[in-house]
Formats: sequence, C-alpha cells, structure tokens
Amino acid sequence: MIEAIKKRVEEKLHDHQKRLTHVFGVYETAVKLAKIHNVDIEKVSIAALFHDFAKYDSIEDQVAHMDLKTIKNYAEYPVIYHAMAAAIQLEHEFHVRDQEILNGIRYHVWGRPSMSDLEKIVFISDSCEPNRNFSDSEMIYEMASKNLNQATEYCMKISIDHVIAKGLVPSPEQMESYQYYKEVNRGEIK
Repeated sequence: MIEAIKKRVEEKLHDHQKRLTHVFGVYETAVKLAKIHNVDIEKVSIAALFHDFAKYDSIEDQVAHMDLKTIKNYAEYPVIYHAMAAAIQLEHEFHVRDQEILNGIRYHVWGRPSMSDLEKIVFISDSCEPNRNFSDSEMIYEMASKNLNQATEYCMKISIDHVIAKGLVPSPEQMESYQYYKEVNRGEIK
C-alpha cells in the first residue's frame, strides 16, 4: 500500500515540487522517529505521505469532502480544511479506516490534546523535516528523539507564535492543545 500511496501523492503534487519534497521529508523524518519510539512504521508512513494531499485543492474541493458540522466548526480557520479533506480522501481512495492514521492527517496542522505517538510524530515531522527552511529543525528533531511530548509542546508554541506574527488569532483548539501539552510536560497531566 505504501508504494501505491507514494505514487498517488507524486501524481497529485507533480506540479508542486517544493511541496512534494516537503512531503517526502516529513515521511523520512516520521519513519526515523517511529523507529526510535517503536511506533508502527507502516501507519506512520501512510499518515506522513498523505498529510498534505489536499493542500492545493481549492477550498470548494476541500469542503466538498467534509460534513457541514466540520465546515462550520473551522470556518474561521480554513487552513485546517486541507488536513480534514486529505483524511477523507485517504479513506475513500485507499479504504483506510484506521482512526490513528486518519487522525495523524487530520491533526497535523496544530495538533490536539491526547494525541497518540503516531499523531505527535506526524505533527512534529511536519515542523522539523530537513527541507524546512527553519533554524530550529535539527534541534526539534533531537528533542523529539528523546521526548515526543516536549517536542510537541515546542512545535505548538512555534506555530502559535507564527500565527500571531502574521497578525492572526490562533484557534481555540490550537490554544487548548498547547495548554494541554504544557500541563503534560509539567507533570500536571499523566
């Protein structure tokens, strides 16, 4: 299945070489972290490869795959639509029903409280894959190699700071997720 998914992603993103390079960087980084943390490599691979599958679809095409409740829930934050749409497309095209894989795709943009290790790995890898033009990438990878929760919190903080720097307001879900991992890392949540 991995090879079929790789081929499909390459077909879909062939006009977006930079994005394709990013996707394969996320995939390679996620596989390395999965090996370190003893997480199912096939499941991580599927989620990492498909996470940005709908990135260049129009908003209309993205929401065409989603239910009305999800569309309304994220209406002020359409940046999340591509993640939700990609999970649905994976389910339809490849008959993937594994919720951990689908959640790894759905929540790769800003995470969520109580993520599985697979979800954290995809979320973190999206920030620290080596093709990102980001000075902290290597440090994030090293942190993630040792502690996924700390790396998750750090990536969430960077994402929130980026949103604020653009003059936007982080979503309530984004803030809730960040607060959750701060509390986890302080030992307030087990």
